[in-house]
Amino acid sequence: MAHATTAGPSGVRRRRRAPSGAGRGAAPQLRLGRLAALALILIAAALYVTPLRDFFAQQDRYQKASASLEAARTDNAALERQVELLTTKAYIAQRARTDSMLVPPGTQVFVVKGLPGSEADAQILAAVPTESSISVLDRIEDLWRTLRR
Repeated sequence: MAHATTAGPSGVRRRRRAPSGAGRGAAPQLRLGRLAALALILIAAALYVTPLRDFFAQQDRYQKASASLEAARTDNAALERQVELLTTKAYIAQRARTDSMLVPPGTQVFVVKGLPGSEADAQILAAVPTESSISVLDRIEDLWRTLRR
């Protein structure tokens, strides 16, 4: 750095420092206060970001768990209703008729083919065993028993 000497009123020589930008190749002064403030801001941001990210991740997990719990409660209510229905004879009989095509003893079953319906109905009808070995007399007798009841 360049120094200038001047003589004061008492004749004592004093040295004055030249401005920092005046010398050639002079390094710029580091502003320690600004650097410290920037470092503190970066540290605070780093300490703030990780817990905030964890908080949002925990919120997402809570929302998913809450939705899953609500779905489980809905399924549980439906299953409880089905358990209640399975204790009644009427529901069991209805399920036996629709699912397994079972009928009570002494009931005659008729299958009518060619009616408009869905593919599932056609598949169920295709699964019904047909007995072509029944004679005409057996069919008439079966019809007579059905009509008598």
